[in-house]
Amino acid sequence: MKKRKKLTAEDLAARHQVAVNTYVREFWDEIPKEREVKLKNLKAWGFDLIAGLREGQPAVFVASQKDGRLPGDAYEERGKRFEVREIMENLPPGARLLLRVTNEEQRGIARIYYREGGGGESELLALPAAELLLAFFKKQGLGKLLEAFHSAGLTSEFIQSRGSSGKAWSYEGLPPKMRQALRSAANAVKKRAGVGRFTLVYFGKNKDSDDRYKVTWLLPTVKLLDLSLAEHIEGLLAALD
Repeated sequence: MKKRKKLTAEDLAARHQVAVNTYVREFWDEIPKEREVKLKNLKAWGFDLIAGLREGQPAVFVASQKDGRLPGDAYEERGKRFEVREIMENLPPGARLLLRVTNEEQRGIARIYYREGGGGESELLALPAAELLLAFFKKQGLGKLLEAFHSAGLTSEFIQSRGSSGKAWSYEGLPPKMRQALRSAANAVKKRAGVGRFTLVYFGKNKDSDDRYKVTWLLPTVKLLDLSLAEHIEGLLAALD
């Protein structure tokens, strides 16, 4: 095995200089793992809520909008037979949709549940949180989030960088746009997401006068699956360009 080259004192000093001048905005409380969602959220993620029959019994289930299911359709999926009676446009009185995110098998899993007015609950959907997020961002045209997406568990991480690294600037030297990014991020984390972390390191401009920087976001996955927050973070990432 090839021996790993040891970092020189100069290499370590350069890394530490960047670390010291990486600016952080964060607010932490309990990470939300569950929230009630609306039918329009489910549709925004690319799914229809359907009333029909599953294995001949009345049931509520979901189907991907890409499949184009219509009333009267019958099909088999995952070894079970489904019949479509109605594509639901409203929830019945007292019914609720719940989103829960857990860490299973070393990754985040998103589960969506249908709770009837009487309290009975059934699972509609379970898939990797990363898969649901990426499909959601793509459907909504959130290109910056698609590019910056890194991983998803109870929180989701985004990394956006431009240009080469170098000597990191001190806070006093940050241009107005970067200071504004820190202010906007602090507001987004505390007031919109509730919990999370944002970091920024700035390396100045390149020969074409373009900013060189690296930013990271860490935000609760259940909150990111809300279009208003996702669009807001999309805008903050776009504002850095």
